[in-house]
Amino acid sequence: MNPEFLQKLLAEDANSKVVCQVNKESCIDYVNLQTSTMSEVFSKFPEVLLIIRSHNTYRRALYTFVADGPRIGAPYEATRIVHVAVPSNETPVGLTGMFHIMKELNPCWTSIRVFLVDLDFTEVGAIHEAFPSVEVVPSASHVYMHVQQRIHELLLPEKTELILLNALKNTMCSATERNLKNLPSILQRFVDPGVLSDIKPGWLLTDRIWALHRWRSWEDSSRYFEMVESLSRGLNTVFNVSPFVSNSMNAVIFFILGQTAGKSQPELRNCSPEELALLIKTKGEASKKAKVEAQMTPEAAALMCESLHNICNPAAFGLCQNELEVTHKSLDLVGTNEDKVCVQILENPSEVRYGKCKTCTCGFYQSTELPCRHILSVLNANEEVLQPGMIHPLWQKQNNEPEAALPVTPDTLEIMKGEENDGSEKHLLVSSLTGQISALLAECSDEIFERRYNTLRELADAWIGPYEQVKL
Repeated sequence: MNPEFLQKLLAEDANSKVVCQVNKESCIDYVNLQTSTMSEVFSKFPEVLLIIRSHNTYRRALYTFVADGPRIGAPYEATRIVHVAVPSNETPVGLTGMFHIMKELNPCWTSIRVFLVDLDFTEVGAIHEAFPSVEVVPSASHVYMHVQQRIHELLLPEKTELILLNALKNTMCSATERNLKNLPSILQRFVDPGVLSDIKPGWLLTDRIWALHRWRSWEDSSRYFEMVESLSRGLNTVFNVSPFVSNSMNAVIFFILGQTAGKSQPELRNCSPEELALLIKTKGEASKKAKVEAQMTPEAAALMCESLHNICNPAAFGLCQNELEVTHKSLDLVGTNEDKVCVQILENPSEVRYGKCKTCTCGFYQSTELPCRHILSVLNANEEVLQPGMIHPLWQKQNNEPEAALPVTPDTLEIMKGEENDGSEKHLLVSSLTGQISALLAECSDEIFERRYNTLRELADAWIGPYEQVKL
């Protein structure tokens, strides 16, 4: 074995960690290594790790682990590398052995939440064997490089290729749901359907891939993609200098030390609560973030209104139309799991449960059993419209029962409709209620006053707030 890479590594950094095994032929069987800087960066940013794989002519693999995720800031350089390894082979046994050595060298491994992998990585089971709670997600940067490579392979006219590459970059650097949906349409104008299937547009619609990336700004996304592409290209080149791992590792060490010499470690980035929540999801959790990027479009609102009109009787249509107006103005899905969605529209979160008949935990649905603003939000997000099976039969047009048979009383229905035109009567009612509340607050002890006031404060803020402070 040529120990040059070990001598070079230890000469530059005596605190480096190396685990290496040599076989009978004095060839390297496997190696795991870290410089002291790699170990420090790993300990500081362990939550999300991007795996860059390189192969030589003998199909030996180099695994380079790069710190990723919203907590790691500038610069976008090789100083993000936290671990380098060559497994004995890429079988489940070989990879599991590599991951276990990686764990032994890094006590912070328990903080790993996500591995980002290339699109050809198949041994996900080896990761789960070593890290049972970790999530494995295709890397946004590898999706970008994959589509970019496919565009180059089409051998299109220079101007056409430039248009597609610019569209690809703009989409990936601003990976909104709308942009990702539009990209396949752009590609269809220039690419045969058979070729388009090789691009695998399904990756563009996998929200979890982009949720772990889209927190970056356009400029940061561009620098990030350039860094990953540059590292991948450089590591592929140096690992291919020789079919012998020892010689290849010489080149790898020289490359990494050259790329990181004199450069500072990545900075800690300030994250929003939503960005930090991306790191909470593990393999065992079904919850996921889903964001609706825009308000309900006029076309979608018109279709929803038409479906309500076709199914509902006048009373139900009026109530649901009011809910639809709220949905049309403000729409924000704040979390989902396998059978429910958590929705917040200027109010406390409510849960919508999936199924043929969607249900919601909000007061409107619980009292009327009609599609509320939250259910309508979910339908819009899923590009659905109302179906007859979603409406209680008593609220449907063909129902001939009197209003007294509806799920709400006639008096409650009139209040919910808001059709009373007698302003003076409303004013008297409000004044009467205000007087009663004032008396309850005034005619009690300080302790009871505090309890009643806090209860009223909580009710008012829950009803109208927290976006607007309610004056009591």
